[in-house]
Amino acid sequence: MGYPELNGARFKVKYTRQDSTTSEKQIDVFAKDDETVVVVECKSRETRGRRTLQKDLHETESLQKPIANAIKQYYGVNFKPKIIWAYVTNNIIWSEPDLERAGAMNVRVITENEMQYFDAFIRHMGPAGRYQFLAELLEKQDIPGLSNVKVPAIRGKLGGRPFYSFVITPRHLLKIAFVNHQALNHPDGRPAYQRMVSPSRIREIEGFIKSGGFFPTNILINFTQKCRFDLLPNKENSDAHIKFGWLYLPNKYKSAWVIDGQHRLYGYSHLSDEWLDQDLSIIAFEQMDTKDEADLFVTINQKQKSVQRSVIVSLQSDLKWGSSDPKERLSALASSLVKTVSSDPTSPFFQRFSIQGVAPRENQSLTLPEFVNGLMRSGLLGKVIHKSLAHGPLSGATDDQTVARARRLINGYFSRIRDSNVQRWEDGRQGYVCTNPGIRAQLLLLSDIFGYLTYKHGIDVHTLDEDSLLKHITKAIDPLATYFKSASDADIYEKFSRRFGEGGVINYFDELCDIIHVATPEFGSPEFLGRRSKRNDQRVTQTHQDIIKLNQDISDYIVQTLKQVYGTEEEESGEKAWWEQGIESQKAKQTAYTRFQEGRRDNKKLPKEAYLDLLDLRDIVRQRNNWPHFQSVFNIPLPEEKGKTYYLDWMERLNKLRRVAAHPSGTRGYEESDYEFMKFIKYHFYRNLEKTTGVVMEGDQ
Repeated sequence: MGYPELNGARFKVKYTRQDSTTSEKQIDVFAKDDETVVVVECKSRETRGRRTLQKDLHETESLQKPIANAIKQYYGVNFKPKIIWAYVTNNIIWSEPDLERAGAMNVRVITENEMQYFDAFIRHMGPAGRYQFLAELLEKQDIPGLSNVKVPAIRGKLGGRPFYSFVITPRHLLKIAFVNHQALNHPDGRPAYQRMVSPSRIREIEGFIKSGGFFPTNILINFTQKCRFDLLPNKENSDAHIKFGWLYLPNKYKSAWVIDGQHRLYGYSHLSDEWLDQDLSIIAFEQMDTKDEADLFVTINQKQKSVQRSVIVSLQSDLKWGSSDPKERLSALASSLVKTVSSDPTSPFFQRFSIQGVAPRENQSLTLPEFVNGLMRSGLLGKVIHKSLAHGPLSGATDDQTVARARRLINGYFSRIRDSNVQRWEDGRQGYVCTNPGIRAQLLLLSDIFGYLTYKHGIDVHTLDEDSLLKHITKAIDPLATYFKSASDADIYEKFSRRFGEGGVINYFDELCDIIHVATPEFGSPEFLGRRSKRNDQRVTQTHQDIIKLNQDISDYIVQTLKQVYGTEEEESGEKAWWEQGIESQKAKQTAYTRFQEGRRDNKKLPKEAYLDLLDLRDIVRQRNNWPHFQSVFNIPLPEEKGKTYYLDWMERLNKLRRVAAHPSGTRGYEESDYEFMKFIKYHFYRNLEKTTGVVMEGDQ
């Protein structure tokens, strides 16, 4: 951020206590410029979880005044900085009492959420990113040196709203400006509507300015406070609709919110000092509500291709809070709830949503529109019935109370899921639990659990308090938590991967219901039980198809590899090199050739390698000259298998199942252990294949 002074390693501040004794305190981050000092305490955990910070906060509170005095004493009495006290934390779920105490101490809590945003923003903006950082942390505080700055201006009305038109320098506007980015998603700034800055556009505008370009269009801003406007004498202000005068600009951080034109403003951010005194043309509204700002932003940008439609859709939901249209009102409730849990440091959903304009981390696998869609389809927040919004089990007396109640119950439910296997949750897409289809399926399950509690146990879920209701919910999902805690990766993969679209969500939901139903047979809606009965028949058909496909993929990979290793040139025998050198067994080759000839008589046009059976392929794989080329894919030990050089017994078992698939009958079927074996071997074979070749086969989709 361009702070001229920044501490080194193991930096300590020497301070004086009230009893005149002295001591030292190590400061993790200390930064200073002419106007501000930043004092940061850093806290972290290896894995995300709860941690009490009461002791740390107590120490910080007791040292705030002594450290402030030490800073002033060191830099001189004339240095009167704004001191920013902050806790920067990683992987820590803050408790609500700790958050309240930090707020009371004027200590800013900066979690991974804010750090990811500021890191991305400052990478784009460089030192100018400091203005946005200070605007967020010093909101409403005076900026030194900006008092009583006035500019000539026109006051009029646009759309019935008072506005000011004037010019200002980038140097001044950058200090008071704030851009309400969706990526930051601060609760006080909702609805957040701005896209993240584009580095390429910033560079283009910078070059345009340097080449002598200027902007004839206005930057649109909103002053958060009422501004002083001194009219010129009446004889020069005869027009009833337009008034001329002197506008006194606000002198506080975060007092000018940029509605439209952030790239034009930030185009100056990397330019040298000489460019910062150019004039920018401004239209400024005054004390406009944030929702009206967002409405104006949508009006300006919704037809532009550069604005992602998901941004507009998400924003529209916020703008419909309390709408008389029940569908719009439900959408607004769902959107508000998702944004609340996504920015709540105590929630399992904190830092789990991808952010528009910011490169996502591996575990940021969720999207706001999908979660909103899941909430609306689940009926948890209510249902639209005959043009009215009927309450759901998460509903409160008012919309605000609905979000508060839903937040506690959603957080409580998913905390139980997360805590059952933290690593699997943190793995995001690769864990198959904290994914868009997974969360949507869990929301449907929660809705069914409420139905189960109502009709099977006579519990009024609409009126029961959150704590009591959570006890019933967590008891109902105990089998699910136990499963997630102990299930193998192969089992998770088989049940919950490849779940796409609406059908994928229902399949995922049925798998969840099935886990609970096995432990609690009375659980399950009639719709689920009907699908379950049908699915048992479908499982046989699907297993047939899986066996045939797996056999074909094994054959294709072996033949392709042999061709790559030995080549396809013709040998003296008339056979291809890969066939002669890659297959030692004359019996296997002769059998395949005989079947090939029989196939030709039956007008089949398959190549002779298609007639190698699975046991022939196993022998080819384990040949001494071939094994180094196949080991990484085919060496798969079955559970309890140890101490072998070749782990290929699975191919023999697969061959037995292949016979069932090839010749189905009423007397030959699959046992439960066969289904488990197929889950296991499909998972490991296709994963090995992907790691070795870098290609995702269809069986691994």
